[in-house]
Amino acid sequence: MTWVLDLARHRLVEAHSPAIFGVIVYTDVHANLKKLLRDEDYWRALDELSGPKWAVFSVRAHHGQWGLPTYPSGTIGMMHMVWKEPVANRDLLETFALDDTKDLPGVVVFALDGDALYRAAVRIDDSTLEATYSSLKSVFVKVAEALNRIPSVDLDKPAIVFGVVKGSLQSYRTWKRVGEAYHVLKELRDWLPI
Repeated sequence: MTWVLDLARHRLVEAHSPAIFGVIVYTDVHANLKKLLRDEDYWRALDELSGPKWAVFSVRAHHGQWGLPTYPSGTIGMMHMVWKEPVANRDLLETFALDDTKDLPGVVVFALDGDALYRAAVRIDDSTLEATYSSLKSVFVKVAEALNRIPSVDLDKPAIVFGVVKGSLQSYRTWKRVGEAYHVLKELRDWLPI
């Protein structure tokens, strides 16, 4: 994914913007996200939400699959399914420090600081077109709000910019988990006789 980093560096020089970028990473399995990204109206809306301070790119990864491990002949092993990642994804996974593509789709927010690369990933809900847009919108708004909170004198310091954005994304993920836990507890309460 060095081409994404090269594109980000080019935009950095050209636009004189903070050294923070986003990459939407998905596979062909994520039909709702693919539909959303191809729709000109959704794309313009996301562009407006992201604001002028950070650019967002999209990358389609090759889809991995669950399969049985291969063993050398004459050996016995457990027949436990393992995730098989395509070799074509190796550069993407290494660049953005992703474990694999089974937890996609997601947005990777990254900052360039010379040779240093700071990154944080957020999972996107791809269950419906509306949920996908809402999930992306939430991430974009959180990053844009975080960038707007940073004093203009600090916008050229990638470590500070990324620290503020990462804190905002961690807060977003925490509140999302709290909301999910609340819904689970609410469902349990409905099932339990009181």
